[in-house]
Amino acid sequence: MARSKTPRNLSEDLQNVLAREAPRSLTMKEMARQLGMDRWDRREFESVLAKAAVQGKLTRIGKNRWRAATEVARKRVPRRRSRSRSETGSSEPMVMEGRYSRARAGFGFVATTGEDREKIGGDVFVPRGGEAGALHGDKVRVEVRRFDPETGRSTGQIVAVLEQANQHILGRVESVFRRDGSGAPKFRVVPHDDRLPMLEIVGGRELDAAAEGSNALVRLTEVPSARTGAKGEVVRILGDLADPEVQVLHIALEAGLRLEFDEALQQAAAELPSDPDPEEFPGRRDLRNVPFVTIDGESARDFDDAVYLEELPEGLSRLSVAIADVSHYVRPGSLLDQEAVARGTSTYFPDRAIPMLPERLSTELCSLMPNRDRLVLVAEMVHDGRGGRLDVQICRAVIRSAARLTYTQVATLLSEVTTPEIEAEREQLAAILPMLQSMRELMRRLHTRRVSAGSLDLDLPEALLDLSEEGRAVGARLAPRNDAHRMIEEMMLEANCAVAEFLEAKRVPQPYRVHESPDASSIDDLNQLLAPLGLRIHYSGEIQPKDIQRALHDLAEHRLSRVLSRQVLRSLKQARYTTKNEGHFGLAFSSYCHFTSPIRRYPDLLVHRQIGRILDGEISAAQSCAEELERLCGENSDAERRSMDAERAMVDLKKAELMLDHLLEEESATIVGVEKFGIFVELNSCPVEGLIALDDLPGQFRFDERLKILTSIRGGKRFRLGDSLRVEAVDASLERRRVRFVLAEDPMLRGYRNRDELLAPD
Repeated sequence: MARSKTPRNLSEDLQNVLAREAPRSLTMKEMARQLGMDRWDRREFESVLAKAAVQGKLTRIGKNRWRAATEVARKRVPRRRSRSRSETGSSEPMVMEGRYSRARAGFGFVATTGEDREKIGGDVFVPRGGEAGALHGDKVRVEVRRFDPETGRSTGQIVAVLEQANQHILGRVESVFRRDGSGAPKFRVVPHDDRLPMLEIVGGRELDAAAEGSNALVRLTEVPSARTGAKGEVVRILGDLADPEVQVLHIALEAGLRLEFDEALQQAAAELPSDPDPEEFPGRRDLRNVPFVTIDGESARDFDDAVYLEELPEGLSRLSVAIADVSHYVRPGSLLDQEAVARGTSTYFPDRAIPMLPERLSTELCSLMPNRDRLVLVAEMVHDGRGGRLDVQICRAVIRSAARLTYTQVATLLSEVTTPEIEAEREQLAAILPMLQSMRELMRRLHTRRVSAGSLDLDLPEALLDLSEEGRAVGARLAPRNDAHRMIEEMMLEANCAVAEFLEAKRVPQPYRVHESPDASSIDDLNQLLAPLGLRIHYSGEIQPKDIQRALHDLAEHRLSRVLSRQVLRSLKQARYTTKNEGHFGLAFSSYCHFTSPIRRYPDLLVHRQIGRILDGEISAAQSCAEELERLCGENSDAERRSMDAERAMVDLKKAELMLDHLLEEESATIVGVEKFGIFVELNSCPVEGLIALDDLPGQFRFDERLKILTSIRGGKRFRLGDSLRVEAVDASLERRRVRFVLAEDPMLRGYRNRDELLAPD
């Protein structure tokens, strides 16, 4: 039952919370959460806070943020004193740890997590020159020099590099001849990632003139300082980036991904059986006669979830989501577990996967293949006729999937399309077809409830690349989505939500999947972009999911809906893992975790282990691992970002590869971004994006930062978000993974009669 408080007690408690969090400001919702109040009266809070403010005990910040009045003047955090002092009453600056991301312009940010993030509410800005030798991606210690509680923005100086992310750097070899022309040339490597510094080659593999222009892997031996540049030694000369195998090696090395499993891991996996031993079945529910089915893509090999739906009396239904019991085989501290921790997640490229676990597990023993006994954890959820969840039970079980279905197959079966072939398949699957129809109805009810709560449905399809037999990109298109995709999505969301609430009810820590609400400043910037289009995100106080949802509804009918929805997505924060439940803004869930993919995500495996401890009655063991879970949450959030960056890098490389065959071809495109250095366009014929640099635009332009418009100083020509253009690609770089466009009428093109002339060497 939620706690009730008298106004007097509430006032004292609120003041104590704010004093404890000083100098950070809090919203009323954040204060209520810290007080453990599930239900609270906004008007009562407002009255109590306003009275305390009049008495000089609190200070109101903006519309809906408050802080302790004793911290009003604390805009600048004092510098570190020569002697350390205790935390209580300390005037030392805040020192935090996080991952450093450098922008191409030279400044950067340190991404904070856990308690550090709670203190300042976001990342720490590091101005140019404040990186102290840190490189993009390094884990660093940062000293916060300034913090503004009103905006939640902080500025700091990096004081130590804790972990180098770039011990090896990939780049292109260039020769640098001595000024007097004597002696052998010196060499340097220009990183493909231009957020990293150039490196002078000082050792390692010997280079000669033939190395000019090669791609090389360089070991960093000296980080840049105020006096000297970065230095390194060549470890390996890579092959031609036109080779798909070299592309995979290149991206994996750059992202720090492990491509192979070593011999000891392979041996550990080989010792596992191909099928579970029947002696492992006792203590599990035998559900092998229940017709579970898997629904995945045509090329999928790791089937980690299977579903079954049973209609019950009085309009109720029971949804069973069975997930491969990876925790049964991957024990804490084992070789397989250590490797899974290091990888954190599987990474998916257009033609292959880099798995978190060896294939013996991911595509065999833990893959829910049809007609094979498999060990699982099952979440059974009972729903009413409107999709409301009435109960959830979780158990260990053994199942035997009845069918391996695909999204396309299920969507066709559920459609009204009739052909002899489709009718024959419907007849063949007649036993499970009614269940699939019931699943579609449940999907619609679950989706309606989720949207009613404010869940955001951006529905931005991903780009799919078509590859030749040799692995070269020959086409790009948007991934189709149908009712089968949505069915599985809704059922997995429901299972994840139910499991999070199950663990929460047991009062055990878990790796929540959280998504913070966006900063008001980000939404205000977005509103400036939307204003010329007559659109706006309306909000009062703390931004709610429904505020964004209403705007997305308005955008749905707009001709620029896809472009603008992408801008909305960019204004939101990135989801992450933590043991502190902060809710999931995008899904409008108060509690959410990842349970459904332990084959490919380590946090899901952690959730399974916590469930296992509860099922075994080991509550104290489940409750005592919070600190370890929080550490792993931070590591897995980092691993997820590395994997996502690698996946995007490969897609961008493949898109550049595709455009090498389409240089100087005139295409229609849409402006999807406007910056002071140029305009980003996306082709209308396929999802390929590139830049028209400001220098490639005819004439001089003035940039309106607020409205994101480039206006010609002479003639008044304007480039705005959503404008249509005729463009031609004039360069596509595999190293930079970028496509350069110009306007089709650009005078620079008149000097070229054909593509071969454009590509010809000088």
